[in-house]
Amino acid sequence: MNRFSSFFARLWMGFVAFWKARSVATRVLLVCLPVIITAAGISFVKSLRSAPRVIEKRLYGEEIGRNGLRYKHGAHIYDPRTGEILVDSIEWLHVSPGDTIAILAKDHRRAYINLNTAQLITPLEYDRAWEFACDRGIMERRDSLFVFRRDGSQVNAQGIVTRDLSEPQFYANRLVIKTDYEHFGLLDTACNWVLEPIYNRIETNYSHRLYNTRLGNECIVYDHAMKPILRGAFKSIVVDWSEGLIATEHNGIQRLFDYDGKLVYKVIFKRIEPLAYNTGRKNYDGEDIYEDTECLIYVDYNDKRGLMDKHYHVLTPPLFHSIEAQTKHVFFASFGEYYDHFGTLIDDHGKAIR
Repeated sequence: MNRFSSFFARLWMGFVAFWKARSVATRVLLVCLPVIITAAGISFVKSLRSAPRVIEKRLYGEEIGRNGLRYKHGAHIYDPRTGEILVDSIEWLHVSPGDTIAILAKDHRRAYINLNTAQLITPLEYDRAWEFACDRGIMERRDSLFVFRRDGSQVNAQGIVTRDLSEPQFYANRLVIKTDYEHFGLLDTACNWVLEPIYNRIETNYSHRLYNTRLGNECIVYDHAMKPILRGAFKSIVVDWSEGLIATEHNGIQRLFDYDGKLVYKVIFKRIEPLAYNTGRKNYDGEDIYEDTECLIYVDYNDKRGLMDKHYHVLTPPLFHSIEAQTKHVFFASFGEYYDHFGTLIDDHGKAIR
């Protein structure tokens, strides 16, 4: 024990003599040197983490872009020629077939990335993003919509506040936008309003290149040149995929127009059904005997029913869910179904029975 104590005592005396023999500058340097070495080590480790990593030169993952870069799903983009990792820590990458611009997700944010260079062409700060269409990409941040060109430049200086944004993509250089809980507008690729956001409804029909809209009490159908081809105070207009434009009057009567807005038939029906009543008599087998009334049921495009006579003259508008014969001349016409089953009595002239 005494041997160890004397050793440490001599060591301390030697250090004190060494310290006293040095200048003040040397003493400061000796004190700061460990701190400097530690800081340099930390900086070196950080630089290694931030610098592009190099991996073994071997092919794996999906080839992207036109310069041979590859993407390992849920990991990184790398250059197989050099083994250098170009973009790391990728959550996912959405690549449209044949496109060189993709949507990148990283750190719970979205950006557009050029697959040829692995460079982000927009900031990584958006909540949602959609594929390019008509040379325009759309991203969303805090319920506002932003439109981008393929070089990453932003079209609209200010975001457009939207509601219920589902799958916005330009079609025929137009984009339907819902600006609040009840109003719609139509944008062009320069973010100018083709139709001001005052419409109650704007629906795009892709097969016939039409916009089916409602503005207040008026229904208007535009073609893609924004020419109105059919408008009027209809209850509704439906673009049928194969038959034409089905316009429903407020009394339920439906008319057929062609896709250019020309009237084809003044009144249309989906089908016509017989209307029989229970006579109250039985046949030899004890079954109820039914006989036809003097009326028929017609069914319209929306599966509503109306009454017509045997000469096919319409007696009532198609307002009913069902029509049942109570007698040969009295019918129960219901307005609803299931729990909303209620209705009225009408006669064989279509008049309400009080």
